[in-house]
Amino acid sequence: MWNPNKSVIASSVCTKITIGIVIGIILTAPYLVNGYVGYAAKDPAVVRPLIVTIYACAVPGLIAMLSLNKLLANIKKKEVFIEKNVKLLRMISWCSFAVSGILLASGFYYLMFVFIAFAAAFFGLILRVVKNVIEQAVAIKNENDFTI
Repeated sequence: MWNPNKSVIASSVCTKITIGIVIGIILTAPYLVNGYVGYAAKDPAVVRPLIVTIYACAVPGLIAMLSLNKLLANIKKKEVFIEKNVKLLRMISWCSFAVSGILLASGFYYLMFVFIAFAAAFFGLILRVVKNVIEQAVAIKNENDFTI
């Protein structure tokens, strides 16, 4: 039977797999981009900007994934409404906005990045709302903990 604990474990496994995939992409970015440019018959001049975009997005992407992994570890320990989780959600949302900004700037040479930038910004906005809800819950929990 599926339960919340199994869901957290599945999410944690998926997060760790994604971290591995991102590290793999970082290590093989030049080969992947050259293969893509050759396959899609793109202008070879976009190779360097694509690689720079991948590396620039990888930094906040890895920070976000590692923060998500810590968040899931806290949830697994039944520590949901704590200030540390609010900070982790804030970090993930700022990473989403950073990726959005990088992709928006990269949209000048590859238009598809503009659409992905708006998706990343929307994701960051949703995370900010969730962060605000959790932050209020932490404040209520702390207030209730001081009440006898």
